[in-house]
Amino acid sequence: MAAKVLQISTDNITYVNVPGSGGEWSVEGEAINDTILGATFDSALTGLLQWSIKTDGIFKGFAGYLAKIKKGGTPVATTAEGMTLVSGKIFKITNAAKNLWSRTASYTIKDNAVNRNAELLWVDFLHGRVEFKGSYTVAGPVTADITYIPTSTLGKASSYSLTMTADPVDKTDFATAQGNSGHRVFQPGLRSVSLELGGFYDATVDLRATLIARTEVIIEIDPVGDGSSIARGYFRLMSDNASGDVGALESETATFALNVPDTALLYLPFSWQHSSTTLNVAIQNAIKSWQDELSTYYVRYLPQGAIGQVPNDGIRGQFVATNVSLSGGLSNMNVFTLELMGVGAYTVV
Repeated sequence: MAAKVLQISTDNITYVNVPGSGGEWSVEGEAINDTILGATFDSALTGLLQWSIKTDGIFKGFAGYLAKIKKGGTPVATTAEGMTLVSGKIFKITNAAKNLWSRTASYTIKDNAVNRNAELLWVDFLHGRVEFKGSYTVAGPVTADITYIPTSTLGKASSYSLTMTADPVDKTDFATAQGNSGHRVFQPGLRSVSLELGGFYDATVDLRATLIARTEVIIEIDPVGDGSSIARGYFRLMSDNASGDVGALESETATFALNVPDTALLYLPFSWQHSSTTLNVAIQNAIKSWQDELSTYYVRYLPQGAIGQVPNDGIRGQFVATNVSLSGGLSNMNVFTLELMGVGAYTVV
């Protein structure tokens, strides 16, 4: 029997398998009541359709115990740090140990030793990157006078759940629905991020004081512990619960919500960066679709493992990523949860 696959593509040409253990495709029609006078049974007509795909995605090759959860520490000022071209007019700080910057401290980005802050399009404080405006020509070398933030382990976590979701915004109109056989069309809406950490209670960490002070915390999630794929964001602690049985260690569960600062030129308040990572490309593209609010990527669901089977039971279509959450633990793999909402009609393949 052919092996079932689920694939993601950025261009509807090259598709990459999602490393999941199972997948689900569903299509639902809204029930429009058309019961009329004299009827003794309730009647319904199928209205607009919407479809979605769900699957998991395993970060292959790395056991869950390798994950590192870190917090930002005491800022350190530095000058004349070299920056390397990434692509286009995006530059990143060369020293990876200094790629988390304080957004509250002053900074100066220089091109050929001249302050060019006025020519910046955005600043990625979380990953040490900048982009110059399209109208500006970079001469080089590019250097940075910044204040970076070292990181250290956050508490004594043994499990984590990073929830990354987006609201699908329905933008269907009469003409669109009439042209696509009555399928709803969505675009990405408000994104939400939260983090739950479970582990052993450690009085020296004193998360309760953090909660009382409403302190902003920069948190880094490194699923495989080698810095190849990391997520960082600005968070605030929302709850801290401790419990335990007699004679057992006290356990603690802390829940953080994303805090979006009002900072000029801020790139994003939460984002992922990959560097020489082995994270599956399909999952990377799902993250990018969610992070960049894209609705132009494609998903393909093939129950028989290939297109053109008899009968044709595979489907293909564009999607909005409504969920790309990640969880892991000491005795588990790092596993993503993908939920993709279809945009318009799907194609049978």
